[in-house]
Amino acid sequence: MAATTVAAVAMTGLGVSSANASECSGGGPDIAVSDVATTYVPGTFRAYGDGGATLTISAGQTSEVHSDVSTSGSVSVGSVIAQASVTAGVTLGESYSVTQSASGSYTVPDGLTGQYIELGAAGRSFSWSATTYNSGCVVTDQQSGSSVAPTDSPYFFKSW
Repeated sequence: MAATTVAAVAMTGLGVSSANASECSGGGPDIAVSDVATTYVPGTFRAYGDGGATLTISAGQTSEVHSDVSTSGSVSVGSVIAQASVTAGVTLGESYSVTQSASGSYTVPDGLTGQYIELGAAGRSFSWSATTYNSGCVVTDQQSGSSVAPTDSPYFFKSW
């Protein structure tokens, strides 16, 4: 096992990886996704109020939700989200317009100011890494990040 580790380190030091043949074709990045967790993705619709106010999101209300994924070069936002969808086992998107199917009202507790309810979406947070190889199996680009992407399922959030 020690000899294998030394060989891998030596190969990496030369810019050669142990990538398989499909990764070395130059056909796109190898993307890995980890640390997937359910999260709330904020939307564009908010209703504000102070203590005692009743805030409502009506049936039929729409809100835009967007992913937060930053890439450059050979790695596209869409390819990262596609791999995150596979890993998470749910369909994630770059953005959705979500529509609330039932009305909901909440009363802001007395004494609070500047509170809000928001229509967003259920989503997933995740970490990702992407490695791009040329046809000689030399790494040409490496990127990674922590990101969030929405599903198309509407979700309420209240600030208190």
